[in-house]
Amino acid sequence: MKKAIMMIAALAMAVSLSACGNSATDSELVGQVKKTLNNTPLIFPDYKDADVSLGIIRNGVGSMSSQDVWVRMDDPAMFAVAKAASESGDLVKITYDHRRFVLYGPARIAKKIEVIK
Repeated sequence: MKKAIMMIAALAMAVSLSACGNSATDSELVGQVKKTLNNTPLIFPDYKDADVSLGIIRNGVGSMSSQDVWVRMDDPAMFAVAKAASESGDLVKITYDHRRFVLYGPARIAKKIEVIK
């Protein structure tokens, strides 16, 4: 019985450790920020994220995706840039890491954001 419990504990630890880290780093996306949110969950800490619509439309020409991407922004300066871009409708280029396992918020965590003029 004791051996079985130890085997299960070792298996659970191996599974949890394999979920740590990033599945992709330094990924980029270009699109328009539709909205920004300041989330305050009951259990987890507050976090800020942005809803980005992928694709570029200039002068009525271009393409947009049918799905949006949510990106978590831990840096307040990046969140301010995203909020300003959502109000002005400017395009942004976001560099992000994609986490394998997250307990709260989007799995994409922004590292850098820049406005494309």
